[in-house]
Amino acid sequence: MKAVINTIYESKLATLKDKIAVLSAPVQLTIVTVGEDPASKVYVRNKIRLFDELGLTCNHITLAEETTTQSDLDEIAANAEHAILFQLPLPNGLEAPDLPASVDVDGFGSEALGQLVLGQNSILPCTVQATIDIIASHFGENNFAGLKVAVVGRSNIVGKPLAIELINRQSTVSSFNSRSDLESVDWKRYDVVVVATGAYGVLESTQFFEGQLIIDVGINRVDGKLVGDVKHNLEIEPMAAITPVPGGVGRLTCLHVLGNAVKLAECAQG
Repeated sequence: MKAVINTIYESKLATLKDKIAVLSAPVQLTIVTVGEDPASKVYVRNKIRLFDELGLTCNHITLAEETTTQSDLDEIAANAEHAILFQLPLPNGLEAPDLPASVDVDGFGSEALGQLVLGQNSILPCTVQATIDIIASHFGENNFAGLKVAVVGRSNIVGKPLAIELINRQSTVSSFNSRSDLESVDWKRYDVVVVATGAYGVLESTQFFEGQLIIDVGINRVDGKLVGDVKHNLEIEPMAAITPVPGGVGRLTCLHVLGNAVKLAECAQG
């Protein structure tokens, strides 16, 4: 699966470079972080590196965990003139401001999500778009209709918007969460299983079957190693195609931050 991810990445990057070359509006991004979350540092560093490699502006605003208030974040959001994101998680009960779609590069705001529900969206949450790319690569861009897809996880940033986008594409979607009886599910009924719970071992590789596509969105640290939500039985070769962690969905998610920034620049250009 790593080769598949690499192919998708290089193809999407080449397309984005072509779009950037003909844009008159600048492609730029502001990232806001609060505190010193180690995982956030990695994600932000990867985004900044990608923009730097293409000669694009990526501003990084770092705020102290001890003194930052919700008003501070809201003021930054109110003054945003181009693509901006507030790196999650935010500490101390702080919440990412509800951004207008014109600057919402993550696609997490109520305006962008409302457009998604109505099928009017141009900006998908980046992990959702990454997941759609992988499914399209496996089954074909025009073959979503009728696909049986299980989405395990109900977060506002992956599970819910992914289920809606799949419904928009006429897939048959089943939604599960941490309260679902996952042990009793007949997983072989599904063409695709997307696992996005943030809990290692919620499902095991031996539960899947030949011909299935398993997209592991989770990222967890276990015994000093980065792993996904799917627990792999190292003694049994998995029959299904399972995306790797790291180097799978996360790599494409980072690329789609750039992709969404390009879309917002295109909209600003008109």
